[in-house]
Amino acid sequence: MTIKKNIILIGLFIFIVLSLFINKLTTPRVLSTNELLINGLFLFENPKQISDFSFYSANGEVFNKSNLNDKWTLMYFGFTRCPDECPTTMYQISKLIKILREKEFPLNDKQWVLVSIDPERDSPEDINKYAKGFDASFIGVSNTRPMLLNLATQLSVNNVMPSGDKMDHSHLDNHVNNIILLNPKGEFAGVFRPPFDISRLSLTYQSITSSK
Repeated sequence: MTIKKNIILIGLFIFIVLSLFINKLTTPRVLSTNELLINGLFLFENPKQISDFSFYSANGEVFNKSNLNDKWTLMYFGFTRCPDECPTTMYQISKLIKILREKEFPLNDKQWVLVSIDPERDSPEDINKYAKGFDASFIGVSNTRPMLLNLATQLSVNNVMPSGDKMDHSHLDNHVNNIILLNPKGEFAGVFRPPFDISRLSLTYQSITSSK
């Protein structure tokens, strides 16, 4: 009886040790602020409050500040006619989403938003369709230039003001290619800066969204 009991206890001990080991392997490592910076994420010591905003997605759906509540949001500013930077960055974010799904990383409190910096030509339907071409979970939004400038200024995104010439789209060239991080309180938490390497992007994203 004693031998059987000892075998059960040893088996239980091995199970606990293995469980702790597997948990350590699968739990994202929490990086320090300096490690995050080295890997491309500039995290603010004090997240910045932003004022309300209102954009539109397909079918007239409204996307405003309340949509940021209780979710980690990656927000990117681009446009459908962007020749290289936008599709490249959107592809990197889509790869991140795929990796997170494969790892069964919790995504119910995560979202990915593409804001058009060319609202005169990108309708809400156009930008949403473009965004979902990279991953169905993307949300594409657009609104008037003043609303865009309001949000872009708060998130330190420049190069979104056109000249008076409607045929001049030079303001879209070399636009800021950062990926904006907003926390579940709807605050401006940090910036992912290019160049984007998927391994580093995945490492930093999992670290910050697992530790807060």
